[in-house]
Amino acid sequence: MEVKKMVKRMAAIGASSVMVGATLMGAMAADLKDYPSMFVTNGAFNGVFIVGDNANAADTLATIDISNNMWYNKASTSTATTAIGDAWKVATSAKFLEMTNSNSSYSTVSGESFSAITSYIGSSELKALAAGKFSTGESEYPYNQYLYFSDVSSPAQTGIVKYAMDDDDKTADFLYFKNGNVMFRYKLEFTSQASSDIVDSTGAASTTGTILQDYENKKITMFGKEYTIVLARRHSSGRTASVRLMMMGGAESSTILESEEKTIAVKGKDYKVKLNYVDGTYAKFDVNGELTDKLQVGDTKKLKDGTEIGVSEVLYQSYAGGVHSATFFLGADKLELKDELITDALSDTELILGTESVDGANVVITGTDNNVTTKLSTIEVNSTAQDDYFVPANGKLSTVITAAGEDVGSIFTNNWDIEYQGMTKEDSHDVKVDTSGDRNYNVIWYDGDNKKVTMPVAYSDAIYNLSMGDEAAAAKELVLLENSAGSSFHNLSKNDFFVVTGGTSSNDAVTTVAGTKSYLLQYKGADAVTKTSPKIKFKVAAEGGDTLEYALETGTTVTKATIKLGGYSFIVRNLTTMASDDAEIDVDMNGDGDVTETTPIAIKDYYGARIQVASYLNDTWANVTQPDQINVTVDWPDGNDWDTESPTPLIWVITSATGPKVSGTIAGAFSQVQPSGETSIGYGYTTMGGKITYNQPTSSPYAVTISTPKKQQLPQVFVTAKGSEFSTTAGGESTLVSIPVTASKLASEVADVKAQNAIVVGGPCANAAAATLLGNPADCAEGFTPGKAKIKLFENGDKVALLVAGYAADDTRAAGKALAAYKVNKFTGKEAEIERTGSVSEYKVVAATAAVVATTTP
Repeated sequence: MEVKKMVKRMAAIGASSVMVGATLMGAMAADLKDYPSMFVTNGAFNGVFIVGDNANAADTLATIDISNNMWYNKASTSTATTAIGDAWKVATSAKFLEMTNSNSSYSTVSGESFSAITSYIGSSELKALAAGKFSTGESEYPYNQYLYFSDVSSPAQTGIVKYAMDDDDKTADFLYFKNGNVMFRYKLEFTSQASSDIVDSTGAASTTGTILQDYENKKITMFGKEYTIVLARRHSSGRTASVRLMMMGGAESSTILESEEKTIAVKGKDYKVKLNYVDGTYAKFDVNGELTDKLQVGDTKKLKDGTEIGVSEVLYQSYAGGVHSATFFLGADKLELKDELITDALSDTELILGTESVDGANVVITGTDNNVTTKLSTIEVNSTAQDDYFVPANGKLSTVITAAGEDVGSIFTNNWDIEYQGMTKEDSHDVKVDTSGDRNYNVIWYDGDNKKVTMPVAYSDAIYNLSMGDEAAAAKELVLLENSAGSSFHNLSKNDFFVVTGGTSSNDAVTTVAGTKSYLLQYKGADAVTKTSPKIKFKVAAEGGDTLEYALETGTTVTKATIKLGGYSFIVRNLTTMASDDAEIDVDMNGDGDVTETTPIAIKDYYGARIQVASYLNDTWANVTQPDQINVTVDWPDGNDWDTESPTPLIWVITSATGPKVSGTIAGAFSQVQPSGETSIGYGYTTMGGKITYNQPTSSPYAVTISTPKKQQLPQVFVTAKGSEFSTTAGGESTLVSIPVTASKLASEVADVKAQNAIVVGGPCANAAAATLLGNPADCAEGFTPGKAKIKLFENGDKVALLVAGYAADDTRAAGKALAAYKVNKFTGKEAEIERTGSVSEYKVVAATAAVVATTTP
């Protein structure tokens, strides 16, 4: 009998269910890898636990271990985007990019920028930034690549995600780069300086030479894209310490004699190139029938298909039989990097893409030059926004730059991008301050059981006069302060509303202490204590809320009842002898055992927001029956709810206007964004990622809605290499399986173990149901070895049984612990063998067999 009671107590443990999690076993063979899904329907256990009638306590404890550790993935509306391919999300394991608070004008608002997450990324974050080697033929020079972000300190006005209106008058959340601000900086850094001799046009060393011969016709990979340096020169008039590097993606180079024709293949396409003319300065070509102009060394010509031809050298020997030739290069994606003085770290030229300078893409090359050798240390391209760039959800920075009429070449190499995939989506609900008629304001929130609460907070008695509650003073009042110092207007009368918050007595800690819960109650009256078995009643003022009824203490003690709600207790005290029905009472609203709190009780919304309501008279907080102002503040003081940027509190100020009717508005740091043409509605955000909707109708009181996520919703920004894609996945929450109290059975209470899903604990010597599954062996210990146990699946038509049994009771208990840890042990197949190596908590999985299919005979 005691065993049976213990099992029933065990089976009562579990969480409520909300999700379909069943596996139709008739359609698919049972496998331990799917455990416990075959035993779960709609989040609830769909079978029975069976122990032997005279089971050892260890078998019962094994059953408890198993039942307390059955989980299912509860459905959730949360979604997140992941990148497929070479991409880096703007986040680290410890830092996350957050939405910007709408706490000032959207054009000047500041928020968390990329640089607040990290100052730069490299090969560890993006493969396109992999380290490389630059080979000059004589030497190899290793280099690293980095992408630096704007060094503007956070909060910043650029490189942030904010709710705003773009240049096309569209209001939405955007990744934003501010005009004139640095967006990012590409840097290639040689681990040892890359060296080239300085020569003249004859190839001889010269202190006045212009040719950096060791760099020319060499390949280098930048941001995942290979380039050929087709021209390397000292280019300034003084020549010293200046560098010009002309590069082409996929370029081919060759030397051709005058009137000679060569076929050159570039990216799979053949080009017939003929040198029509050459002299000591110029060369002229025919490419697939298309004639070029006369080109000097360093000049290029773009052909009709976008390919470019350029000249790196001409040789014209004017004597009879002299050589007349030109060295040319043919390719696409031409870019040019120049720096007038490589011995400083300043930029004096812009990147040239094709034949055009790229506005805002400033080049810095650093190194040394002693007129014998040029040595390069770094190559950098610093990109500055040339307009306000608003990247929408599912948009790319390159697309926005192009749409603005700017050169996308500021995204150096065009082999990567910055993409905004919108906000993560979490389960959320709305916290509101809304009206129910022109004379009433309600605050809508969700209590400790996640039930919707509509709390009457303000009623307009007359101009300048308000009552806290649903009606005029002394009728359905809202009381949020305990009866400190015996102030009579804090007494609770029948039909008054009040809030209890359990878990902490501190308003500051109401959201930081784990398990804190708040409830709105309505006092529904009490019997006179002189009656037989007097009762007191409260209504949980939420959708589907219960009526709570408690026996009244009839003795001399001042504590007349205790409200029990959400796992917490709140005492109820009398003000008089309660000799008549519906006497006034006091309630301990914060669960600290007294009724002397001197500040209004704070409310914790189910998803973590804190709500505080305070009354004012003449701009001063006052505990009065008819204030002229009531403030509702919604904030998120728990730093565990957000990453770095604290959400700006929203303060709603209620007054009473002519009519009389209530009037409300947002006070403090909030700046709405109104869609084009709209005057009665505005929007904003908090760093929690919740959207604020500010309704401002012309003839009715204003209202506000705050979308309150269970978890912080975060912007999803990625730096992507070409070819990357995205996948959006739905989230879920690991939740305990609910186990009905009727699920626990003794073997004698189950007529046929094969007729339902069952988890059978204990071997055939102790459990008749186990014996049935094993075919009622003559030797009940057959197949069992001391110190070992088995976890074995049996299929009985569309029903499944799972046997957890060992040679001895402690072996069974070890197997129960192993099954309870199924997420770690990752069983597969039909059967697993567990070997106990010490205590019942010390075991190892020695076999998990997929090939054996265990069945029983009907």
